[in-house]
Amino acid sequence: MIDSTGGKRLEIRRTICQICKCDCGILAEIENGKIVRVRGDPENPNNRGKLCIKGLNSFRTVYHPDRIKKPLMNVGERGNPQWKEISWKKALDIIAEKLKEIKEDGMEESLVFLHGPTGRILDRSMVKRFAYAFGTPNITGSWSYCVGPKVLASKLVFGFPFPTGDFLNSRLILLWGTNPVVSKFHRYHGIVEDIITARKNGAKIVVIDPRKSETAKISDMHLKIRPGSDVYLALGLINRILEKKLYDAEFISRHVSGFEKLEKFVSDFTPEYVESFTDIPAETVEEVAELLGTIKPAVIDRREGILHNINGFQTARAIAILSAITGNVDIPGGTIFNPSLRINDITLKELLPDNKRTFWYERHPLASDCSGILSDVILSEKPYRIRVLVIFKSNPLLTLPNTGKLIEAFRKLDLIVTHEIFLTETCNYSDIVLPSSTFYEKAEIDAVPLKKLRWVRVRRRVIDPAGEAKSEAEFMIELARRLGYGDLFPFRNEDEILKELLKGTEVEDYPLEDLERGVLLEYEVGFYRKNGFPTPTGKIELFPETLVEMGMEELKPITRRDDSKYPYLLITGARSMPYYHSQFRNIENLRKMLPEPVAEVGRMIAEERGISDGDLIRIKTSTGEIEIKAGVSDEIHESTVSIPHGWKECNANFLVDDTAVEPLSGAPMYRGIRCDVRRV
Repeated sequence: MIDSTGGKRLEIRRTICQICKCDCGILAEIENGKIVRVRGDPENPNNRGKLCIKGLNSFRTVYHPDRIKKPLMNVGERGNPQWKEISWKKALDIIAEKLKEIKEDGMEESLVFLHGPTGRILDRSMVKRFAYAFGTPNITGSWSYCVGPKVLASKLVFGFPFPTGDFLNSRLILLWGTNPVVSKFHRYHGIVEDIITARKNGAKIVVIDPRKSETAKISDMHLKIRPGSDVYLALGLINRILEKKLYDAEFISRHVSGFEKLEKFVSDFTPEYVESFTDIPAETVEEVAELLGTIKPAVIDRREGILHNINGFQTARAIAILSAITGNVDIPGGTIFNPSLRINDITLKELLPDNKRTFWYERHPLASDCSGILSDVILSEKPYRIRVLVIFKSNPLLTLPNTGKLIEAFRKLDLIVTHEIFLTETCNYSDIVLPSSTFYEKAEIDAVPLKKLRWVRVRRRVIDPAGEAKSEAEFMIELARRLGYGDLFPFRNEDEILKELLKGTEVEDYPLEDLERGVLLEYEVGFYRKNGFPTPTGKIELFPETLVEMGMEELKPITRRDDSKYPYLLITGARSMPYYHSQFRNIENLRKMLPEPVAEVGRMIAEERGISDGDLIRIKTSTGEIEIKAGVSDEIHESTVSIPHGWKECNANFLVDDTAVEPLSGAPMYRGIRCDVRRV
């Protein structure tokens, strides 16, 4: 439209935010080809017109003065770069020459692609297409340290990897290791709004978290659990539900296998025994078990708080068992299963030779990726040597465990290429840095799981890319042509890729213009109760055959010894509203909200170490040490210190051991780390 007063052309375009994984709908206001403001899309059922503070400021990254506009080559040293602008042609020539070299050496799997959370369908499909055509299986990202343990647990127990929760219709909501008020608060069809509405309608809210989080402050009951001990509490709750016969016998007889074995594995986990590990009073364990056994429907939501430790899988499995034995599965108000759109696989995986195995396969064969062990693989050259690393919108030096070791590993690689929007800490160790598109400048499909509704949308670019920025898909197409794979990448534009991905799906016949607005597909809660669960037996399997074959049938926690050298417990990665992992600290509006990192220090630590608010403290683990300002708190477990991550000023991941991982998924132990704390 034309503004008659100013003569400006104003256009409103629908798009999808892709900062985190909520895929909130955005209305972008564009004047003369430039985004001037954004707001939530009221027609999008995911966020219902709301945007978090990051989403509202997301367009500022597009026009930030520090944005990378042209390809850069490091003519200095890794860690101390000197940047020289080069052309895309030269950058692609350098990359192609190195890839031809490793291809001639028969070392195709020595090429590794590492991606962040952006472009999960379109871009990632094109990266995989290139990788498989080249001959490497190594495409890794955030799966292992984001959702890995719970996805494996759900897939093995329920046969469905991504159950979600119907919070709006629940009468008991147990939020375990999750803080939705701050993190992903639009997901699940407006999770926080639904939780608040459910509470107004009489639902009881229970939060299990070492910290009195923002969500815990609006709950009815907060269990201040010792970090890393969640598996003991979950097994203790199962113990009490069995002992008091609070389980749903009818549901179990029809839909659950392995129930007769369960008592054998949880008989020792009495409330008193559980209290000794968790610091949750025995009577509180009894009370929560009583709630779960008598209030229906109930839903348990579990997130990174329970996953980031060596017992993450068994904790997620035990929580799945809790939902199953109380009958709170596949019913309104309980754990539900919303099948995501089955996207057409365009990755050409059939081109990958059968003998090509991922670098993590020998250690974690059930894992979908395993970025946390990458530095160990590079340095040990086991199972083989890694030579080239291509990174897409990821900042592993601030997000992967054991930063010191990762820096050492990076120095050993032949070539590091980073495709980014800004010069990050990881870029400083790269040889080539390529300008990347923001999500406003490229296409994508919103059809991922973990949503209450089957809502499908496509995003098409709403503005032209800044400078010489390219999407991951464009980068892969051009590199493929350099290496002679151009015939495998016949796509002339993003619309053609979108249509190929949607071929054969329920929305294939919809015009892309309609899909930009969104299409709501039907699904039925209770489908698996009627038709059987997607497991080998057709039932919920408490003791899946896969675990029996791997010798992991037992519901047995891995215990770690106390260490007088490191008497306290450390949590890393506490979420904050303005930032997403290492992003947005260069956006002035957001930096003002939280200008510096602060450690939340438990009262016992403060008293024993003489620490007061504002003191500079040194936190030390077996892996490294950092210094950070302290904030003493009574709202955190008394012998625990919690620190945010993503800050270059005090990188939390210097403290995280990359070898302490969950056995099945390879998830790093970011929480429950033994540490010492001293005032500087």
